[in-house]
Amino acid sequence: MHGFLARFEKVAAANVASLQQLAASGLPLVGIDPSMTLTYRSEYAKLALAGELPKVQLLQEWLASRLAELPADARASISECFTLLPHCTEKTNAPAAAGDWQKVFAACGLNLATRASGCCGMAGTFGHEADKRALSETIYRQSWQGIVAGQRDDSPLLATGYSCRCQVALMDDVALPHPASALLRALTPAA
Repeated sequence: MHGFLARFEKVAAANVASLQQLAASGLPLVGIDPSMTLTYRSEYAKLALAGELPKVQLLQEWLASRLAELPADARASISECFTLLPHCTEKTNAPAAAGDWQKVFAACGLNLATRASGCCGMAGTFGHEADKRALSETIYRQSWQGIVAGQRDDSPLLATGYSCRCQVALMDDVALPHPASALLRALTPAA
């Protein structure tokens, strides 16, 4: 904790008001970054905020719930295999999340394996703080670095967390796509 609880409550209240306005449109609320989306569910839910906290689904939850609506031609033209490194908060607070990604990929004719991994060490702002950077790098080396170094071309790595993708780019100069980006690339016909 950085001692910013009063500021956090103020920002959370403003965000909830915005989410309530969006929810009033009747459209589903979908979050791409698991850390922020799960903050709405857990951290915001602990606060005494005005009004009901609208439901914000993880992208894969929303996609998995709509597989029956998937067009018949929404299948990859080639069989591809991917390996997913889920965000650590996502693994603990939404344990079905990786399975939802697997269902979505399978419905599109793609294989998605999930790789066991710990925290990447970035943890939001933690890894960006000068006094925490060395520890952040140590955490990365304990779990993610070996996985990234052992990446095989026949099963590209994907990562759901923005902070995770930033950490991999910073530490190993490797760009890991988000699963949605990989889906889009696999389902878009080559020009």
